[in-house]
Amino acid sequence: MSSIRTMGALVAVEWKKLYRDIMNLIVMILMPVGLTLIIYLALGGVSNDYYPPGVDSHFEFLLPGLMGYSIIYMGMMVALGLVDYREAGILKRIQATPLSPTAYLGSQIIAYMVIAVVQAFIVLLVARLLGFVPQGGLLGLLLACPFLALLGITAVGLGLITATVAKNSGAAGGLAVIYILPMMMFGAWLAVFNEATLNIARFMPNHYVTDTLYIIFHTGDLSNPAIWQNFLILSGITLVVTGIGIVLFKRAEFG
Repeated sequence: MSSIRTMGALVAVEWKKLYRDIMNLIVMILMPVGLTLIIYLALGGVSNDYYPPGVDSHFEFLLPGLMGYSIIYMGMMVALGLVDYREAGILKRIQATPLSPTAYLGSQIIAYMVIAVVQAFIVLLVARLLGFVPQGGLLGLLLACPFLALLGITAVGLGLITATVAKNSGAAGGLAVIYILPMMMFGAWLAVFNEATLNIARFMPNHYVTDTLYIIFHTGDLSNPAIWQNFLILSGITLVVTGIGIVLFKRAEFG
């Protein structure tokens, strides 16, 4: 019970950082809002005959991918935050306390998982204000949450791996681009045009979120078996990536 309370306190600390550091809060809110508006202004009037029923523009086609991409970007934020903690000596001070590394990393995962879900729904809210009407109703929104949460956990795992390898914040930002760029191009379906590019997209964790959100919000077919298949695949990816990130970061910083 005490470890749960400790993790809860650490989660609260991470959330407080958002409004104490106004720049962090601006980035967390304006990034998904700005990204949605830019794509809408650029592609809101573009349409093609190959879109299935329910999709009226390229903006609507890309919307599920935008929701997932707004989460993946957090991997960089996590990495930068942990590198800053290392450079400030905060991680060494944590080692000198009774706090276990597992509890600390668990608090990071929980805090950013919640932030991830909020960011994705900010994208959907902005799209709704711009005229997009999501299918699936309340149940569809609830069904989307575990997919967004899993992707948020994966982003934290990628951030842990990045922070382990990077020696400073500049290196962390550069390394994060290595996985952020292909996830934007392929996992968010920005550059998925044929079977070859779709096969590349299947290696991206956010692809399974994009595909699921497309089914939920564009078709409303909540019983589609592809949803549960995507959930199992994404769960496996999340487990592997986050597990590797935790093990590497614990060895590097708390070993």
